[in-house]
Amino acid sequence: MRLGISTACFYPQPVEEILPILAGLGVHAVEVFFNTESEFSPRFYEQLGAQARQLGLDIVSVHPYTSLMEGLLLFSDYQRRTEDGLMQYQRYLECAAALGARFFTFHGERDMGHADDPARWARKCGVYRRLCGLAASCGVTLAQENVAWCRSRDPAFLRALYRDVPALRYTLDIKQAHRAGRHPREFIDAVGDRLVNIHINDFSAEQSCLLPGAGTMDYADFFSRLRAAGYSGHALIEVYRSNFTGPDDLARAVRVLSRFLTV
Repeated sequence: MRLGISTACFYPQPVEEILPILAGLGVHAVEVFFNTESEFSPRFYEQLGAQARQLGLDIVSVHPYTSLMEGLLLFSDYQRRTEDGLMQYQRYLECAAALGARFFTFHGERDMGHADDPARWARKCGVYRRLCGLAASCGVTLAQENVAWCRSRDPAFLRALYRDVPALRYTLDIKQAHRAGRHPREFIDAVGDRLVNIHINDFSAEQSCLLPGAGTMDYADFFSRLRAAGYSGHALIEVYRSNFTGPDDLARAVRVLSRFLTV
């Protein structure tokens, strides 16, 4: 397993200003979180890709700012909006491919507290299959993340997607599991052999998101479970800007995690 960091840690600092900071921390793998539509334009992301290569950074995954509205864009009953949303995500996937990213992080629908009837479930899985196909045509893999305010908060929902959308892969986020009242092992058990990316963080009884090493997370057990599930991918530190004072704190978190995996 290899350690990296998400640009989301430094939001709202512009993404092109963040890459040199991450390179200075000694990591090479990064996830780029795009924060607005213009950043998905070739003029912007081609320059960003050149900057990453010059800094020796490997952009592992891309995360879109539209994750907040993916249910509305892609899974509503308004078919024309779904088609427009698929075209929009085609552009995003092309951006990810141009940056050399292997994975595209996806949140999906909000959890509105209702189950799907068979017809709605079939339509939803059809959209997932089309998204996976679009991603594959770009050489990218769609990776569903578990998110506390989304349907993906429930391991049973992810098991159903696992069964009906074979091409779908998964991103595991520790803080999101904790916020949903779940242990990370529940998600590993649900989709372990299709995990392709990890968002790594920490938590305590008082705070749901902390820098690795600042909370109560048992990383020895966590990484042991990942290895038992056959996982050998990346673990990308993803916290909020309020969780640290400066790059030295992130460097300390890198050192904590380096005991368990390779930088």
